[in-house]
Amino acid sequence: MTAAPSAIHVLLIEDDSVLGGALVQRLRLEGFHVSHASDGEQALSALRRQRPDFVLSDIRLPDGSGEDLYRRALPYLGRTPIVFATAFADVGQAVRLVRAGADDYLTKPFDVDALVERIRALVPAAAGEGPTLGFGLSPATARLAADLERLAARDVPVLLLGETGVGKEVAARRLHEASARANGPFVAVNCGAVPRELMESQFFGHERGAFTGASGAHVGWFEEAAGGTLFLDEIGELDPRLQTALLRVLQDGHFRRLGARQDQRFSGRVVAATNADLGARIAERAFREDLYYRLAVVELRVPPLRERPDEVLPLARGLLQQATERQGLATPALSGETEAALRAHDWPGNVRELRNRIERAVALCDGHTLGAGDLFPERALDEPGPAATLADARERAELAQIERALEQSGGRLAEAAQRLGISRTTLWKRRKKLTGDEGGSSNS
Repeated sequence: MTAAPSAIHVLLIEDDSVLGGALVQRLRLEGFHVSHASDGEQALSALRRQRPDFVLSDIRLPDGSGEDLYRRALPYLGRTPIVFATAFADVGQAVRLVRAGADDYLTKPFDVDALVERIRALVPAAAGEGPTLGFGLSPATARLAADLERLAARDVPVLLLGETGVGKEVAARRLHEASARANGPFVAVNCGAVPRELMESQFFGHERGAFTGASGAHVGWFEEAAGGTLFLDEIGELDPRLQTALLRVLQDGHFRRLGARQDQRFSGRVVAATNADLGARIAERAFREDLYYRLAVVELRVPPLRERPDEVLPLARGLLQQATERQGLATPALSGETEAALRAHDWPGNVRELRNRIERAVALCDGHTLGAGDLFPERALDEPGPAATLADARERAELAQIERALEQSGGRLAEAAQRLGISRTTLWKRRKKLTGDEGGSSNS
């Protein structure tokens, strides 16, 4: 089942194959596009490839906790809501995550109808990222900016190298906009996010009846790019079968829709990008050497943000202005503490992480100044909680005892109540009061 282009993209992180499969099926029936990861590493890989519209994650994963995942995922989330699903025993961790910036938590078993409503309520209205901020803000990228201007007038393939999130698409757009092709389309394709079974149709298009389900003709990316620029991001992830087909297009300038009888001419320019070591991929026979030489007539490296420290604050201010304009808000100031935190961070997710953190901070900030905690909310997980009153301390201790009894009894309320020497109803009511959980049930 293929989601419509406007479908909400949900990333589900759940290691239970039965529960995960059932949720995937139900969410797809509701019209969502769903990606399913069974552990934290798979989830992070999916987030690096493409930012989803909503994330639902189990709080216990085979390779780490919800807190571990949240710390590592935050650079890629932006305004994407993240909700954690938890059993009774982990509610304390879920509450800490919400205090640190997660959007909500659900206790298992949860009502899927309510989840669907929650997804639609939390997903922000679609909005573009706005104008891109260019290079040349510091000596680290001044040479890159000059190279892009010079290459814009030379219609040769360019391969952009650099880590995820450094701005390779920004560089490709700058090439396009400064070239004679500026009035043509700029078509950006993430090769790592295209389903294998749809690759040929997406690249080359198809005629009506070309295969089962092809109820109409479809224009592919080569045809869509026309006399403009086709930007192939993550080219190192391209399926070997498509590598051969792409090589043919680059060699003779022709392609054919699936099911068609005649070739069409590709008159656009190809700009490719990768964060992979293509030399190693070639040695492993995972990438064609002849395709590499066709794509890499000119190679340009986009440096990571940690090598561009003088650009962090100018980029942050520009991205902050864009984010507030898109959201219709007044632009908050950056405190001195915030500027120091921005300079001190090593930016493993590069400019994309900076954009994502600012988008999220602007969406959640309710003051006139953006604090360091707004940009780095996960740091709250490492800080001790506020000083508690005697009543607070007593309630925390009581909740901890209840959660421990529930964990020892496998979540069965009757057995936990027996361990604690109280009735099942009293346990249910007491826990509901302490956690503020309105969706609990006394039937266990």
